[in-house]
Amino acid sequence: MAMALLGAVLSYRAEARPLLRICVDTANPTMRMDARIAREAAATEGYAVRFSHFVGYGRGGDGFPIGRFAKMARSECELIMGFPVDASDAHLPPDVQATTAYASTGFVLVRRAAARARRLSQMPRGSEVGIAQLDTYAGLLFSQHPNITMHVYPSDADMVADLEARHLAAGLAWQPSIEAYLHRHPGAASLREDLLPGPHMRWNLVALYAPRSSAAAQAFASGVEALRRRGALSRLILPYESAEPEAPAGPPALYTEAQATQGALAYAQNCAMCHGPLLDGQEGGYSGPALKGADFADPSYDFHVSDIFNFVAKLMPAATPGSLNPEQDVEIMAFLLKENGYPAGNQALTYGEASASKVPILYYGK
Repeated sequence: MAMALLGAVLSYRAEARPLLRICVDTANPTMRMDARIAREAAATEGYAVRFSHFVGYGRGGDGFPIGRFAKMARSECELIMGFPVDASDAHLPPDVQATTAYASTGFVLVRRAAARARRLSQMPRGSEVGIAQLDTYAGLLFSQHPNITMHVYPSDADMVADLEARHLAAGLAWQPSIEAYLHRHPGAASLREDLLPGPHMRWNLVALYAPRSSAAAQAFASGVEALRRRGALSRLILPYESAEPEAPAGPPALYTEAQATQGALAYAQNCAMCHGPLLDGQEGGYSGPALKGADFADPSYDFHVSDIFNFVAKLMPAATPGSLNPEQDVEIMAFLLKENGYPAGNQALTYGEASASKVPILYYGK
């Protein structure tokens, strides 16, 4: 009886949450990852999900009618997961929009673990390389590399079988297809994958939506960003990659401008008397240490956002430790981040995120 009651309570709570209707393509090799991302990103924003499945190819293996995406987005679901967009020449189906990319994949050079060559250009002249007949973009590479001989296969599975049997030096393939093959054949010989360079080789995975579902898309994007900030996204998208691998290293956006503005006021009222209005601490003649600059954020200290935040929230102000409310603690942390060169973003910093964040504290100012 108790278990039945608990089940009823949990069911009620799940139904009480707002619902995202999400379509997942069962013919897409990334479908398991797509579903993981959808579920976790939605949960981060307080949503439950209801999945609908479709088969993303036409009769007889023909391509999926491109106009069907808009019809699905208008009537069947708010998000359509896992649509690949060419990173070098982005095109979307008509009458739909796309979220920011949550993962990146593409065409790969597949080789046995012991093989040395990681690029087609590094392979000895006469090397035999396989490709599935549908991988047309990767097929363009054969004309650019006269050192290799092409063998066309009806499927990636047939190509990989010959690669494992050492009938081929390597293969060109769509990475999700290779990952699906390895999932179905856990005993397969150890294979290595290297993303191929060049135009049309790298593709970003997005969720499609109709304009009327922009609020759902924004919730999904916010959830993905929250997962990224917590360091949880990389685990969920394995074996695929971040959608922005070329992004320059720099400080992440962890707070909003409004939070930093309120934090400046809270700092002036509660912290400036010890750390100085310019956060320069003892250098400015105040009793407390500096909270800004290269000395405060020295990389050798190995401080993280959570280290500074938990100290501020629990032990400050010195005269009345822990006396500020949680919102003030977060706002002061946002102000400290801004003063140390971290940019503002669209997603507000939360108490839980600040107390657990492993983002390093470094000085990005001038």
